[in-house]
Amino acid sequence: MASRTARQDAPAGPHGRRLRAALVCGLAIWGFVAVRLVLIQIVHAPRLAGYAERQQVAETSVASERGTIYDRNLVPLTDNLTVPSACAYPREIDSPRDVARGLRKVLGGSLSDHLAKVTADRNFVWIERQLAPEVADRLAALDLPGIGFINESKRIYPFGRQLCHVIGMTDVDGRGISGVECEMDRLLTGSEETVYHFLDSAGRRTPTPACTKIVPKDGMSVVLTIDLDLQGIAEVELERGVRENGAKGGIVIIQNPWTGEILAMANEPTFDPNCPGRYSVECQKNRAVTDQYEPGSTFKVITACAALSTGAADMGSVYYAGQGLVRFESCTIHDVTPHGWLDLPWVLVLSSNTGAAQIAEAVGKVGLYSFARDFGFGCLTGIALPGEVRGMLREPSEWSRRSVYTIGIGQEIAVTALQLVGAYSVVANGGYLMDPQITKAVLEDDGRVVERARWNVVRQVVDPAVATTVQEILHDVTEVGTGRNARVEGTTVAGKTGTAQKVVPGIRGFAPGKFVSSFVGFAPADDPQLVCLVVIDEPEGRGLGGEVAAPVFARIIERIVRGPQHDYVLADDVNRVELVPASKGGTPRGLGVPLASAHFDAQRAVETWSRTETEIVTADGIPEDGIASAAVDEGEGVRGSARLPTGATLPPIVSPPLSDEPFELPDLRGMSLRQARRIAAAGGLALTIEGSGTVKDQSPRPGANVRPGDRVVARCSSG
Repeated sequence: MASRTARQDAPAGPHGRRLRAALVCGLAIWGFVAVRLVLIQIVHAPRLAGYAERQQVAETSVASERGTIYDRNLVPLTDNLTVPSACAYPREIDSPRDVARGLRKVLGGSLSDHLAKVTADRNFVWIERQLAPEVADRLAALDLPGIGFINESKRIYPFGRQLCHVIGMTDVDGRGISGVECEMDRLLTGSEETVYHFLDSAGRRTPTPACTKIVPKDGMSVVLTIDLDLQGIAEVELERGVRENGAKGGIVIIQNPWTGEILAMANEPTFDPNCPGRYSVECQKNRAVTDQYEPGSTFKVITACAALSTGAADMGSVYYAGQGLVRFESCTIHDVTPHGWLDLPWVLVLSSNTGAAQIAEAVGKVGLYSFARDFGFGCLTGIALPGEVRGMLREPSEWSRRSVYTIGIGQEIAVTALQLVGAYSVVANGGYLMDPQITKAVLEDDGRVVERARWNVVRQVVDPAVATTVQEILHDVTEVGTGRNARVEGTTVAGKTGTAQKVVPGIRGFAPGKFVSSFVGFAPADDPQLVCLVVIDEPEGRGLGGEVAAPVFARIIERIVRGPQHDYVLADDVNRVELVPASKGGTPRGLGVPLASAHFDAQRAVETWSRTETEIVTADGIPEDGIASAAVDEGEGVRGSARLPTGATLPPIVSPPLSDEPFELPDLRGMSLRQARRIAAAGGLALTIEGSGTVKDQSPRPGANVRPGDRVVARCSSG
């Protein structure tokens, strides 16, 4: 019985062993599969899902249309062109070497560079951005496998070098890197959207259902306080002044003293933002806010204001100029010419260093520092431009024994051109320091005003009576003093000359023969409407401000006073700014062709409008007398007894809509982009440009009835 039981429990021979082995192997395999499933489905699931998404889905960014930058009269200063960019989808390329040879044939460059791009382990690579249309056409004709084209928006600047430092520029990706383009980049850029495509096993792209719903939000537009007419005058005369004096460079700023608005800001040298690679970094600096210099005798006005305000001096105070040399306890001050006894007004009229040093001594270092700070020196103005420096105004505790004398005559202190023009605006407007403004409004992409600049009084610096007294002295400077070359026929001007020696790094003291010549003043002298500063850097010769900078100031004011009867306009060559009088063949700004060839209202043709469904942003600026008269009213932030120009008003930026009357569309064919853009702007039309060069075709056709606000497509080619 026991032996039978033992036989029943014994293995059933070799078949039983094989069965058990198979069972064990099966269980092991199922265990391995279960473990792998756990690892794949749970442990490594996030990482593997990411791999799958990168393999199966391709994404492409769709950039929004960048907003436009306008001058104060809504002349567009920027534009966007749709241009093709070449790209590659390496996983679709079977013969990368053949494709690379084709790319090199059209685009040039090295075969190895192109081969590296088309063999990259990526779904998408850029080959070359923003191609010229003719180059894109030649490349497309080769029909290279895996090579495609994406239309991109390219920023262009129709006026080339004009206002280049204020507008700034963008990089190839459309990001602002200088000027207003950089400072207002967030508003101008808008929102970017992403388009997704499915990829099959061969890497072919299929649009997802959401692709048709992607509509990026265009950027907002910015209206500047700059008047393009005044800007053109300032740039032409500055370039002339720099050239005539063999100077290194220069600056001109024109400001409305009542609002703080910057009406013109010109720099020399300039650059063309359409091709910045041709110019040095030095040419691309906005010297009006990034450079600092010793103000020289233009600072004597601050010294005089401090003395009159504190009682340290009055109009009857007299000073002995010492026949051109006065020795103080800690230093000796010289004059260019000897004078003898001078009262306070004549110290400024003749720009006496010795007299100004004695006035500064009477004020004292604490008082002089306090007033210099109140006038805005040593502080950032906060203007909406990048790269601004604060200048240099040391604390009184850091002054040497001679500092009160040298600072009183404009040495041992560094200022920016923007700070100096703001300080003279204080004198011109009755004693108030205004925040400088470079932007006037922000517009939605449909033209609605979403933000308007409001004029801001920083502080009252001097009493209006003191400001009026100094105005009268500065008028005498231009009549009988060092600023006689600044006089303008037909109006009265007031101002002050300045000649400062330059400090050059590596040289102890002042650099021999290197000067900064300046003149800053306002017009009309008895009712200031604008303040203008001219700075000429390193002129040849003596570099006296009255001989170098004052004549440039006079020519600028003279052209402005002439007014619109001369119809100064910009020449079409974007690489050179030039004003052409209408009497010599020029045409009103806003059109690139004579008015007779335009089939719409002539009054509308000389203004630029931005039309919306409910409101129109209108021009405001220079009235018929040629002097900008916009002023701060009681509702715009000026407090106390700020003296306003007689009859001056601030025109609103919003007015009732224009008439919807139709007119015949002019023939744009054969015109340059600038001419076509001006024609469209003058008629209130929305112009879309395709390609570059001259206009070859247009839609609607010439002669078609259009209304303000209609869209016109101009197809361009450089061939």
